[in-house]
Amino acid sequence: MTDLELLEMYEPALRFAKSERFFPMAVEPYLEMCSIFPSGPQGAVELLFHFHEPLVTRIGKLQSEQYYLRFINKPLNDADAWVWWGALSAVGIVSAWFLLGLGGVEATITLSLLAALTIFMLASPIRLRIIPAALAAVVFISLEVAPIWFFAHPSRYVSLAVEYLVLLPIYLIGLFYLFIRTMKFIIERVIPEGPGLVMDMLSQATEKIARESYFQYEKILGKEPQPVYYGRILRETDSEGIKWTILQYHFFYAFNDWRLAANGMNHHEGDWEMVAVYLQNDSPYAVLFSQHGAGNIETWGTTIKAADAQGNETSHPLVYVALGSHANYSKPEVIRSPGMYKPGRVQRFLFWLDGLIHFLFLWFNPSQKARAIAMKEMQARHANFLAEDAFDNLRDEADHYVVSLPMEIASGDGHRIGIHAEDSPRERTMRSSSYLKRVMSDRKTTRPQIKEWRKVVLNPEPDWVQYKGLWGVKSFLREESGPPGPKWDRPQKDRPGVCERVRWGRPLEWLAKLEKQSQGENNVHSTSS
Repeated sequence: MTDLELLEMYEPALRFAKSERFFPMAVEPYLEMCSIFPSGPQGAVELLFHFHEPLVTRIGKLQSEQYYLRFINKPLNDADAWVWWGALSAVGIVSAWFLLGLGGVEATITLSLLAALTIFMLASPIRLRIIPAALAAVVFISLEVAPIWFFAHPSRYVSLAVEYLVLLPIYLIGLFYLFIRTMKFIIERVIPEGPGLVMDMLSQATEKIARESYFQYEKILGKEPQPVYYGRILRETDSEGIKWTILQYHFFYAFNDWRLAANGMNHHEGDWEMVAVYLQNDSPYAVLFSQHGAGNIETWGTTIKAADAQGNETSHPLVYVALGSHANYSKPEVIRSPGMYKPGRVQRFLFWLDGLIHFLFLWFNPSQKARAIAMKEMQARHANFLAEDAFDNLRDEADHYVVSLPMEIASGDGHRIGIHAEDSPRERTMRSSSYLKRVMSDRKTTRPQIKEWRKVVLNPEPDWVQYKGLWGVKSFLREESGPPGPKWDRPQKDRPGVCERVRWGRPLEWLAKLEKQSQGENNVHSTSS
């Protein structure tokens, strides 16, 4: 049996969430749209010697890890729009001065500022969803403070008695109502976008970049409509003489839009994930799933298999891919917790602050029911305001989670790729729309027209496998930078340069690590039960 035939025998079928925008693709179309940049002096010098070669060719010749790729290269500032805005504003102001006088100039400047705000909303690289909410909050606040001018200046048409004994009480009641509505709107709509907004401001992979990446990937799908996996087979013998055959399936995605898709913890260009099937003495033993730089294991007996056209179980593992992050899971699952993997300090602080603001709003809310809920939460949970998880499970009077924590949504209710690609009632799924806002669960997607795999065997290894740099833009925050390739790991503080990934070069070591991890988790569950 050839390597390709063996890979085909156990190749996984992937189930995605409904609103997933990126799917496993070929590397070459991605590289054709990328530019490469040095991230250090050695990289800058080395690039000079390969300056005129195509990126797909030279990427494997670079010895240093001091590089990063940029998938979205066109400027996002819309400079032409600002030039036209400036020119038309100047012409309009001058014309208004001569034709309409000072009043015309004021009206023209107002229209010019509105046009500038519109351009900013369309071109801004920061989180777009917060802009309409923030504008609405400004309108609310303006309605609250505008009547103050009326009471600060005596009116010739209304007596002081009517003004202060009739109109002022009505105004104060209305002001109080508007204040509550404004605070409720800010707490529910503006503040939950805060962590994502700050992350976008610190990141090179903003929401704007995520949207542009989707449009660029959509163009690639028009030319390359078939999903791709990169297969690799390793054969090893352990210390006990057991023969192992490791089938690795590597998947490349153009973008990780976890934050935009499910309020996740990061964005970054490029994304490498993997599923591996381990054969022990030619019999299937376990399936290993990559998850956020780590992994998980499922024994072959407990692994969910894809169903054929008649609904019968096959030898193909069924993999549930998380929305946006593309982490792989062995069953349909939704996780709502910052503990799904260890985030950076900035993310942890932002979600804690978000929870604190929500909790204080419930505490001081004039609604007796809302205040009672907040007090009950504090007394029942002995809340420690300094703890990172103090507000994770905070709920409101409608029994909804108040804090918009990241979610890992591996629901499987969307596109399916792999053998017998038509949906089977035997394959379990969950409804991602039960966990997402409608604007997120119903967002526009473009899916590969062909559902069956195009298989590429990494034997011999193509040049791009040797590339040690990042497959996306290097960001100020480590979690927002593009990942290294399937073969290489990120540089660590305790060792210079890059090293081979354990799962690539030492697959039995990765198996042993995940088995030990799984046994530890099982012991914890059995003890707690």
